[in-house]
Amino acid sequence: MLTGSAAPSFTGLLDEYGGAAAAYSLRRLSSTYESNLIEVRRSSDNTTQDIGYDDNGDLDTASLLSFVGAGDGFVRTWYDQSGNGVNAQQTTASLQPLIVSSGSINTLGTSAKPAINFNNDYFDTPLTSVFQGFLDVYKSWNSTKASNVAQIPLGSTTSGSIFYQYSNTSFLQNGTISAIDIRDGVHRLTNFYHNTLDGFINHNGTDYSATIGGYNNNATSRVWRIGAYPVGSLWNVIGNIQEFIVYSGNQAGKADIKTNINSYYSIY
Repeated sequence: MLTGSAAPSFTGLLDEYGGAAAAYSLRRLSSTYESNLIEVRRSSDNTTQDIGYDDNGDLDTASLLSFVGAGDGFVRTWYDQSGNGVNAQQTTASLQPLIVSSGSINTLGTSAKPAINFNNDYFDTPLTSVFQGFLDVYKSWNSTKASNVAQIPLGSTTSGSIFYQYSNTSFLQNGTISAIDIRDGVHRLTNFYHNTLDGFINHNGTDYSATIGGYNNNATSRVWRIGAYPVGSLWNVIGNIQEFIVYSGNQAGKADIKTNINSYYSIY
């Protein structure tokens, strides 16, 4: 059952910028989306419950806290709001990321909006294609357990990932693109998009672009993940993710989408 509802005048990001292949967020993204945002497991008895949105389209934190109580809450399913039904899920309890800690919701940034905390956790998705771009809201840290990787918003169980961090370079499939070291604990909106041969990456409004000859736009099918690539503790996210949107068309490169996300989360 949906735990919240929105006002009739609601307009979301996906209403203005359609064409998403998958859309995961802790806010409502579309006026046509009337289901829940996340499925949460509470630590007290391992019961799960769906959590929706409130009248403003924000995560229904009142219902979330009422369900979890004084313990911890873990996200079992992050529902896809694109209409394509590609929900991100983690059925193994020990690998489910945290959203409530000891009765307090995990938040991020100056806006103190809810965030999902990954600590060598991840979600599997049914996505099996290479897409044109994505936008990801996150904050990650270096750690001794993941000293060479900070943020892996999408990865695969075979070869390559759309974007991940190794040392201070962002790698893209079979090519590389120079960028900043994102293991610094900065709240960041990363926007990546590509055409046949070129990849473009933007961190908090600043472009870092380069030709990446050999980008494999026709890679073999693979299962995409949020939070890890490949299986193994050295390649998992240590940090928080609030929103992740994948586009199959050229929408991911549009400045207005970044403006919408930045305005909501107060990132930069």
